[in-house]
Amino acid sequence: MWKHILNFELKLGFKKTSVLVYFIVFFGLAFLIVNILGGAFTGARIVVGNANNNLNAPLVIGSIQTVFSIIGVLIFAAMFGNAGYRDFEFNTHPLFFTKPIKPFDYYIGRFIGAFIVSLFIQAGFTLGMLFGFLMPYLDTDAIGPFSLYAYLHPFIILVIPNVFMVGALLFMLAVLTRRMLPTYLASVVLLFGYLTAGNLVSDIETRWIAALMDPFGGEAVSLAVRYWTPVEQNSNFIPLSKWLFLNRLIWLGAGCVFMGIGLWKFDFKHSEPRISKRKKDGKIETVEEKAIGGGFMHIKPVFNTYTLWLQFKTQVFIEMKRAYRDPYLIAIAGTAAGFLLMNQQAIGSMYGVDTLPLTNMVLTVLSGSFALFMLILITFYSGQIVWRERELKADQIMDSLPIPNWVFMVSKLITLILIPGIMLGVLMLIGIGIQTWRGFYDYQISLYLKQLFLLDLTDYALLCVLAFAIQTTVNHKYMGHFIIILYFLFGMFSSQFGLDHTLYHYGSGSAATYSDMNGFKPYIERLVVYKIYWGSFAVLLGFISNIFWNRGLTGDFKSRYEIAKTRMTSRLKNGSIVFGLIFFGAGSYVFYNTNILNEYHRSNYWEKKSAHYEKTYKKFKGVPHPKITGVNGEVHLFPKEARVEFSGVYQMKNKTDSVIDTIHSNFNRRMPYSTFKWSRPCQNVYSDSAYGWDMFLFDPSIKPGEIFSLEFSGERRRAGFSNGGVSKTVVENGTMIWSGDLFPTFGYSPERELSSKRTRKKHGLSENQDPMLKYNDLEGNKHSILGDDADWVDFEVVMSTDINQIAMAPGYIQKEWEENDRRFFHYKMDQKIHNLFAFVSAKYEVLKEQWNGINLEVYHHPTHTYNIDKLMQGMKKSIDYYNDLYGPYPYRQCRILEFPYGSYAASFPNTIPFSENIGFVMDVDPEDPEDLDMPFWVTAHEMGHQWWPHQVSGGNVQGSGFLSEGLAEYSAVALLEKEKGEKQLRKFLKYELDQYLSGRYSEQKYEPSIIKTENHPYIHYNKAGLMMYTLSNFIGKDSFNNALGRFIEKFRYQSNPYPNIGEFIKTIREEAPDDLQYLITDTFEKITLYENKAKEAFAVKNEDSTFTVTLEVEAKKVYSDSIGNQTIAQLNDWLEIGILGEILKDGDIEEIPIYLEKVLITDSLTTFTIDVDQKPIKAGIDPMHKFIDRDTQDNLVRVKIKKINN
Repeated sequence: MWKHILNFELKLGFKKTSVLVYFIVFFGLAFLIVNILGGAFTGARIVVGNANNNLNAPLVIGSIQTVFSIIGVLIFAAMFGNAGYRDFEFNTHPLFFTKPIKPFDYYIGRFIGAFIVSLFIQAGFTLGMLFGFLMPYLDTDAIGPFSLYAYLHPFIILVIPNVFMVGALLFMLAVLTRRMLPTYLASVVLLFGYLTAGNLVSDIETRWIAALMDPFGGEAVSLAVRYWTPVEQNSNFIPLSKWLFLNRLIWLGAGCVFMGIGLWKFDFKHSEPRISKRKKDGKIETVEEKAIGGGFMHIKPVFNTYTLWLQFKTQVFIEMKRAYRDPYLIAIAGTAAGFLLMNQQAIGSMYGVDTLPLTNMVLTVLSGSFALFMLILITFYSGQIVWRERELKADQIMDSLPIPNWVFMVSKLITLILIPGIMLGVLMLIGIGIQTWRGFYDYQISLYLKQLFLLDLTDYALLCVLAFAIQTTVNHKYMGHFIIILYFLFGMFSSQFGLDHTLYHYGSGSAATYSDMNGFKPYIERLVVYKIYWGSFAVLLGFISNIFWNRGLTGDFKSRYEIAKTRMTSRLKNGSIVFGLIFFGAGSYVFYNTNILNEYHRSNYWEKKSAHYEKTYKKFKGVPHPKITGVNGEVHLFPKEARVEFSGVYQMKNKTDSVIDTIHSNFNRRMPYSTFKWSRPCQNVYSDSAYGWDMFLFDPSIKPGEIFSLEFSGERRRAGFSNGGVSKTVVENGTMIWSGDLFPTFGYSPERELSSKRTRKKHGLSENQDPMLKYNDLEGNKHSILGDDADWVDFEVVMSTDINQIAMAPGYIQKEWEENDRRFFHYKMDQKIHNLFAFVSAKYEVLKEQWNGINLEVYHHPTHTYNIDKLMQGMKKSIDYYNDLYGPYPYRQCRILEFPYGSYAASFPNTIPFSENIGFVMDVDPEDPEDLDMPFWVTAHEMGHQWWPHQVSGGNVQGSGFLSEGLAEYSAVALLEKEKGEKQLRKFLKYELDQYLSGRYSEQKYEPSIIKTENHPYIHYNKAGLMMYTLSNFIGKDSFNNALGRFIEKFRYQSNPYPNIGEFIKTIREEAPDDLQYLITDTFEKITLYENKAKEAFAVKNEDSTFTVTLEVEAKKVYSDSIGNQTIAQLNDWLEIGILGEILKDGDIEEIPIYLEKVLITDSLTTFTIDVDQKPIKAGIDPMHKFIDRDTQDNLVRVKIKKINN
């Protein structure tokens, strides 16, 4: 019998227009995405994977299919929910349930039918991709070989199980509850699971949880391929790894459980309407009514303004009561609360260390992760509220009442808007609860109210109006839902077509970054204007909803349009004119700001411009020019006006051996210099205002060794707001300006070139940018890695700012004074520094200490006192330790300055700006020995820069980034080990390894060895930090540090030629024994990885209570090329084997190393016999993860204790 029901369900399903529409939309969307990826549309671009991926790589295909199976959840809700609810909706269930049909057959037939139809819709996306990649006009160089299995494989292991699991849940709910709402609620819960899993990925320790929690398997796939190289990404199919297998098993099992519950609970008797207890008892209560005597009462209805108000108030109350008494809304609120509680894991984290739950961080995470939930909620409830009376068959009764349309319409709209308001109230309570739970009581209630109910709620109200207008105008509930979903998809992809102006993105322009130091101040004007702009448009949408409001029996759209014209009263016309004028006026002001005061172009414009810049000016790359030898400037900040005035004098010298007759200078196109005056005769022979490029011809020419000067001045100010936001060059509190943003620079800038290989090819450029010069290139080592404009310079600056702020720059204070209600500061360095500095101004409180003759200061926001003691301690310990390693700290002071926005720190001579989010608000648990002290570590890293590169800097060649960032990273790692212990070190190195391997996965060009590294942060930060520690551990810390000391002593403040990484490696080799020279080669000159594994370990307890451990390990070393092709290397390596035991400390059991030994391994399989004094728990190879290994989970195995048979 179930086959007949299935057959009926399939025929009905494939006859539905909606099914065909969904299929076509999915097919077309996939086809469109593929064509954009393949470069079929000029100006449209989507980035999936990285530039080394084939566009049709199996991993790319699988990832996209998974994403769209998640997007398809709402469609699955419609398919499965409709299949289970249809008979109840149309009251045909008694006809079916009185036929000789078994509940099992009915249930299975309906479910399988919906399952097949849903797979058909999802297959539309797969087929769209398949046919899209076959198009001959796509970029063939970016498309790999065709493989049908690449499409079938993810469809089988990901899409089909996802559809089954989702369908089993939704169908069960629709059948057992006889309502559609639970199916949509379940869809939201599943999406919550997906989002929650995604928030756990940043922490190494919780990734396996994320892999299991994600109901769609995406996080399990990500975990399986996290460390793949470009070659593997292009050729390998998604592996059925341990976590992916368990994920599929869990969620397929969940689907089977849902099916089982549905089959168990469903029967025809259960499906009958339930009889209330009162009716069942058969008792009917009588109500006595008083008789009305004395004839008749004549009542005259009164319809006036007060009547309308009473009708409106009553109707609002009725609508709200209906909506808010709905148990499913309560369930949704509860689900949302659970989701938010689980998402607290994502409230800021760095190397596994949480940030303090400041209100702005709590809001950023919770409201951001809440957005998708709100979109779904608004989409669904807009249909529910508009269609409620019609679904209850009460619309004719309501429509016959003497109540104007707007009363019904506005009351329902208010109810819809208040639903996200309630959810935001839940979010606020949960946020405060999270802060309280974590012992943080600075709640900032005013910020909750501003963010949630002034910014977020108004945005959601706009969406409510839009969804309401669509439902009213379309007059078809599910088509309305579909159009709203299409609108959201358009918003996701429109920018890929260059359609990214806020003027035509409904509800846009409301993004505002909050800072504790600066609040929302830079964004206030922008927020107000956009709220007025879109608010007036929303009122117009409300008028449209009113005239198209469905009342009584209506026909097609044409007849409804005719009715709408008759409803267009003079009041509505006048209101439309007024709000239309407001909309037009606000829009004009937006356009004036974004397109006139500021510059707006589509993304393709900037691509073309970068390409033209390279084609036009690259011929001047490397042209000799004089160098700056001294900088004497003035920087006057006006924070309240968001403005800065600056001026200065460069002292310059021709340090080359040739005569220079032309200098190429750069300037800001929008705000050029007001003064630009050379001290010797010259003529501006060429000026390009489009690219900010001037050419000055000197007559007479500048001879080698000649000295001259350049006088300049200018201004930067915030000019209204732009399409992307606001300028934060100068902010109301917490300005930080890099010198290069104000002061002149010279020559060609490779940073302005296009970097993507495919984009470069599209614009007729060579596929790759020119690489940096080799590390030992003579010409490259004449210039600093920090810029070829200067070597070491004299520096002096006068700064001024508002009377209540402190202005800071590198250097020692020469004079401080007040004048014209402003504060002035004169700074001067007493020795030469790099031509790289910053200007900072804010309302600071200052923590000061004098330590060993050095003035230490922390300038911080008044409320950010959480970690200032750790920052101060970090400065002290760094100076103390680095003095011994590298020589004396060269300055009489060191200052840490807090600034808003961003998550980074920068190091200038004796001055270190820290963003407020990176060090000042980290939540370090001093009682937990494994909780990394990140404020201390970041301080140690930035203090390392006071030696590297502010004493020794590399040339403008490959490998020089390592001499700056790599050695600063090693310095911090060594200090972390010394001050914080082995546990924190192990955890830190684990994150360094993870970030290096993740960086390889995301590499957009090629992976070089350390000696060839250019701009590769994951190498000269993370790989360098790990491998420098490993080298020091194997060579010997004293020997390694002695090499660093000799290197810095030899090259301190040297320029032309600058030191290079080759000389550093040579110095290390001089300290290393012969049998470890290979390790230096493997570290710097090759890309070396290990595949180490502990095979088996067992122990026998001896009579003297010692243990003899037998350990078998497998070792393998491979060399990788720049894209991940691996070759096996000969093993003759020193590695480390270890045994872990347990101790009881503070009531907790801890694992500690009880045996660590460096051993020479020459065979792939080796067995060791080791005696230890303590019971062994685990044993293995490279237990401390000192070498690069993509799978460190198998380095240790549990030791089996064997008994000796007597």
